[in-house]
Amino acid sequence: NEALRLSNITSIEEIDVIAATYGPGLEICLRVGAKHAAQLAHAHKKFFVQIHHLEAHCLVARFAEPRLKFPFLALLVSGGHCQLLKCLGAGRFSFLGGTLDDALGEAYDKAARLLRLAAPTGGGPALEKIALQGDSRAVELPVPMRHRKDCDFSYAGLKNAFRLRVDELRATFPNLQDDEPLPDQISADLAASFQRVAIAHLKDRLSYVFDLLAQDPDFFSRTQDQRPSIALVGGVAANKRIRSDLSELCENRGWDLYVPPPTLCTDNGVMVAWSAVEKITLGYADDPQDTEVCARWPFSSE
Repeated sequence: NEALRLSNITSIEEIDVIAATYGPGLEICLRVGAKHAAQLAHAHKKFFVQIHHLEAHCLVARFAEPRLKFPFLALLVSGGHCQLLKCLGAGRFSFLGGTLDDALGEAYDKAARLLRLAAPTGGGPALEKIALQGDSRAVELPVPMRHRKDCDFSYAGLKNAFRLRVDELRATFPNLQDDEPLPDQISADLAASFQRVAIAHLKDRLSYVFDLLAQDPDFFSRTQDQRPSIALVGGVAANKRIRSDLSELCENRGWDLYVPPPTLCTDNGVMVAWSAVEKITLGYADDPQDTEVCARWPFSSE
């Protein structure tokens, strides 16, 4: 009732479609939302659509920017995922590569914990904020997987290298308590250096995939006479430095970058609703009596 009121809708009869996330994610959480939504759709005889959580992140970029047309490339970066995808249409994705171990958001959170940052809104935003005051070249860290030419990601090695550097620096302050952060400038330099290398890994992978898709006449023929497009989506896409650095790379390589506003990068109801709009427009609909959620739900292949 509260959702209807905030939407200036007086009755559920004014709603045409009900949707719910069916995966991937924590099964117990998915089941609560899916079951309730399915019951509403069944009781009120509404169309029902099961939503793929990661697909919704990709599709909401089209809600935020109507100029973004299929096909487009998506870089999905979040706390649990780091993936490159060809988005060919609603329900039609081609997986190009993903993380072999840790996702980018997870790495940011771990780095923030190692720095003992106060993070009421999450480790990523806290690290991004303190990095503004640091020297990104102050601490040497390895850029992951520079020897590999593929579309996969890995942040476990960077996390470990960062932990070692933090430990080394903390050892130079023998009176530092375990829960006490390093001096402000050292923490800022560490944060800035971590962020620079984390983003360098993203830029390496995008440069490779741009070269790869340049040899894909089918992908480029579908773009007609427009420049190829990439959407940066997921919770970590709210990071301003990532947006700025990838925007510069894309401009230099002749790609148009689209990024939803920060409120649509993190998990939100709008992306689920928009995904339902995209799918119902194409005639997709699911049985509301099917409440079996998918904790693991791979993207559909091309």
